[in-house]
Amino acid sequence: MTTREAPASYRWYVLAILTIAQTCHGIDRAVIGLVLHPLGKEFALTGAQLGLLAGLAYGIPFAIAAIPFGLAVDRFNRKALMTGALTAWSAATALCAAATGFWTLMAGRAAVGVAESGGSPTGMSILSDYFDERKRATAIGIWYLSSGVGTALAFFVGGWIVEHYGWRWAFLAAGIPGLLLAPILFFTVREPKRGGQDANLESDIATAPLAQRLSLLFARPGVGYCVAAITCIATAIYGMSTWLASFLISSHDFSIAKAGMTVAIAYGILGSIGGFGAGWIADWLNARRGGFDPVRTAMFGAVIPFITAASGVAAVASTDVSMVLLFLMIAGFFSASYNGPIYAVIVTAAGPQLRGLAVSAVQMSANLIGVGLGAWLIGKISDIVGGKDGVAWGIGTAMLFCLAGGTLLALASRQIKNSQTTI
Repeated sequence: MTTREAPASYRWYVLAILTIAQTCHGIDRAVIGLVLHPLGKEFALTGAQLGLLAGLAYGIPFAIAAIPFGLAVDRFNRKALMTGALTAWSAATALCAAATGFWTLMAGRAAVGVAESGGSPTGMSILSDYFDERKRATAIGIWYLSSGVGTALAFFVGGWIVEHYGWRWAFLAAGIPGLLLAPILFFTVREPKRGGQDANLESDIATAPLAQRLSLLFARPGVGYCVAAITCIATAIYGMSTWLASFLISSHDFSIAKAGMTVAIAYGILGSIGGFGAGWIADWLNARRGGFDPVRTAMFGAVIPFITAASGVAAVASTDVSMVLLFLMIAGFFSASYNGPIYAVIVTAAGPQLRGLAVSAVQMSANLIGVGLGAWLIGKISDIVGGKDGVAWGIGTAMLFCLAGGTLLALASRQIKNSQTTI
């Protein structure tokens, strides 16, 4: 049975399982942000060291493994790859509970980064073979609910665990769900036919050398700008979400549990709603106007980072707690909303034989530069400024990268439009 013939109910089941798997990804990546404060106290770590643990210790290994994973996704059984990656990153997260200091934590975070580099390209490649371009932005938007839900669970449940049992139990609890889900994914999700939802399958690309595949990918209009944009936005969004609990604790005297609940609501619940809504709206607009249009979709995504940046700066600049919370909720709502539309543009432009590589290229850049730089930059600025408002200055500075991301998405839209007019 091909994916075009698969019952609609089964397609949505696959989406649900992959979304839960990616939620485990989100939990295991985000939990470090919750425990930065107690880690800093127990091991006497500086802001820059904490930023390294949250960012580069994870981002560099992720980036190194991303391209090999992307090549594997385009050639081998994706269900098996996803199951192995899910098992590995969940086990590595749980083992962080046994850390004895900075270096053992760094090793644990590196192991999580390597394994998680296989999650996004594998999941998105499978989804693209279950959903055609008419529903792709919606499916990806729903799949990206995982980012918000994972953050919510990490900060909400994790905040309670840290407050009552300590940070080690938070790591252990974060790793268990993925270990339980892995066999369910392996035995119930069918490997889809590659390219089953696309009109043309460029089979000659599958065996081309890496340099040629990358050249073909980035020659496609808008792809380069979209990759650069997501990298910039990740620098701001991941950095802010990682340090947000510390900001609320240091600048506004929140408890760990209260700070965790605030991040869970803003970046978890509201971020999930915003992410789903933007993907659905993009597909709805395209359906009303004759089908998927990458120009319109990229421009729709370009607006979102500007709103995020403005609300993020307002949140850390406000002195009234009620206004801080209001602007944080707005920033959280829009934080992940660009994902559905922009990834729909990327995977559609890439085609079935380059999707794994395309998503891996995005994830490599976003994690090496965005995740790695964003968390470290905020920690470094916090050390330089000092005092209770050091983290606030770091977050405010990081929001500049959101503005750059929005500009790059507008340029992507223009490049795609220009390519269409010259055909």
